[in-house]
Amino acid sequence: MQVGRMSSTTGRKIATMLYQAMLPTIKQPREVWAITQRILTHYFQYDQVATMLDRPLTITQAQKQWLAVTIQRIRQHEPIQYILGEGHFLGRDFKVSPAVLIPRPETEELVYHIIQENPQPGLSILDIGTGSGCIAITLQKAVPAARVDALDISQQVLAIAQANAQRWRSTIHFIQADILHDSLPDHRWDIIVSNPPYVRLSEQKWMQQHVLAYEPSQALFVPDEDSLVFYRQIAALALAHLKPGGRIYLEINEVLGRSISHLLAKTGLEAIRLQQDLRGKDRWVAAVAPPYKSMHR
Repeated sequence: MQVGRMSSTTGRKIATMLYQAMLPTIKQPREVWAITQRILTHYFQYDQVATMLDRPLTITQAQKQWLAVTIQRIRQHEPIQYILGEGHFLGRDFKVSPAVLIPRPETEELVYHIIQENPQPGLSILDIGTGSGCIAITLQKAVPAARVDALDISQQVLAIAQANAQRWRSTIHFIQADILHDSLPDHRWDIIVSNPPYVRLSEQKWMQQHVLAYEPSQALFVPDEDSLVFYRQIAALALAHLKPGGRIYLEINEVLGRSISHLLAKTGLEAIRLQQDLRGKDRWVAAVAPPYKSMHR
């Protein structure tokens, strides 16, 4: 792109230029178009309607430089969410960086399911491994009068989640802890939800390049020899910290659904359900704490 001080063009011309520049790298036309429109909206507040109507667009030298840098980063397979600094989740944009995972459609499905299944007000919710905070914040905004706690091991990650909570005026209590070694606060929750690391190291060979190169490995991978390490600990914490009849929701590796279901049952949780995402893949497990009060605090 030629860089001048300021020039007039149309969104359709910019969209065509972006599309052609990205297609050799991404190769999927629908995804390229979605990224193109996201760039136009982010940099120019130029939405899809403006693009379809081919409305005039004036771009500055700085904006041309931003576009050139963006194209270069995309050609290096960097995710558009990290380039723009935000990822979309159930109607809201959340600040993201390479310190946190990019929000996934599968997690949106899980959170939507939790919201639909728990309409009662005043629930106490714990999100373990909160990352960007998208789960915790979405639940706090959707569940009437919910009290939401969000836990993560990293202060850097919690800073991002706190920024997102401020952006969406969401009151969240943040906890920095390592669930494999630290105890939880002396509290009982109605709901515990977690999207823990669940990709086995041996599965890296099937993963997309941009995930391996840019997303945080500590939030993705577990050793093959102990792939249920986080689920085992979260199940034990749930048994100790859920209210009688409280619910736990866990996003899972599609190949580990039966193993995780068996683990939850062995731990003492009840009414275990293995559920599929819209693509028909095992994607989360839900369970209920026993309705009696033999659980230790």
